[in-house]
Amino acid sequence: MGEKPLFSLGELAEKLGAELIGDASLRVSRIAPIEQAGDGDLTFLSDPKKSSHLKETRAAAVIVPKGIKAPGKNLLLVENPYAAFAKSQMLFHPRPRSTGEISPLASIHPEANLGENVSVAPFACIEKGAVIGNGCIIHPHVFVGERSVLGKECILYSGAKVYPACRLGDRVILHSGVVIGSDGFGYAWDGREHLKIPQVGGVVIGNDVEIGANSTVDRGTLGNTVIGEGVKIDNLVQVGHNVKIGDRVILVAQVGIAGSTEVGDGTILAGQVGVAGHIRIGKGVKIAAQSGIHNTVKDGEILCGTPAIPVKTFFKAASIYQKLPEMRKKLRQLEKKIDGLERKLEALMPQGEDL
Repeated sequence: MGEKPLFSLGELAEKLGAELIGDASLRVSRIAPIEQAGDGDLTFLSDPKKSSHLKETRAAAVIVPKGIKAPGKNLLLVENPYAAFAKSQMLFHPRPRSTGEISPLASIHPEANLGENVSVAPFACIEKGAVIGNGCIIHPHVFVGERSVLGKECILYSGAKVYPACRLGDRVILHSGVVIGSDGFGYAWDGREHLKIPQVGGVVIGNDVEIGANSTVDRGTLGNTVIGEGVKIDNLVQVGHNVKIGDRVILVAQVGIAGSTEVGDGTILAGQVGVAGHIRIGKGVKIAAQSGIHNTVKDGEILCGTPAIPVKTFFKAASIYQKLPEMRKKLRQLEKKIDGLERKLEALMPQGEDL
């Protein structure tokens, strides 16, 4: 594990671009929750409404939004405390670095091409023609298929699988159980059986992508399935064949995207969102959890529900939904009153005349 890194508040202020109020020489060794932090701990407060916690915390220093005041406390003032917290975490817990050790128990084809300072753990398998970039870390039971290419400093955790002819960019992280390049779900019905359509395309993944445990990205039928740069994919996500995911997209757990759909840059699909095939979701879209997307979505829309509708409309409808039993009761009462009034009117009208 090595020694814990120590940073002075002055060093942290410089690295985070923060304004420091307090003792620049004071050193901290870890980040802790504001309620649990003690001497030598750094913590953060992102919501100004919870600034009362500042009085109670025992932390050595606190990352806070600009404008917050807490006399007697060491403060690091920033525009975005949560982003500063993330940067601090990376300082205290830097990305793993390759040791360059290659286990004799790994299976590496003689015609595979390994770059400099690559780590390969026991029982990993790297097949013919595969290219592994400089500084990659390959954990146990990882499979890299023929002609697949990994950029530099990728980390493939235990059990990750990269099928043949897939390409990963630099600094890609695949967590355990990830499958890249499995066959797309393509079949044709001939009247008697489902005929498998060979999936002969590939998968192309951009730089700085992270894919969570047990997620899958299917290979294209003819062309490639594409994942853009900086995309973050949670656990248990399914990306279908020939899908095109733009840059910096977030896919939260259990999202499913059917084949040949496009997702624009900066879009967020929350947990369990289902997306139909052959449609386009625009840039900067936000889809609430458990929504169903069946049609094209314009840039910047915020949607909720199944089928998905604008979020403001959804919440108005949801508030009415709770009142439906009472509304139904009142409707029946009105129907009875109207029926009674019609009977009275009929009785007052001369025979043979209509209302």
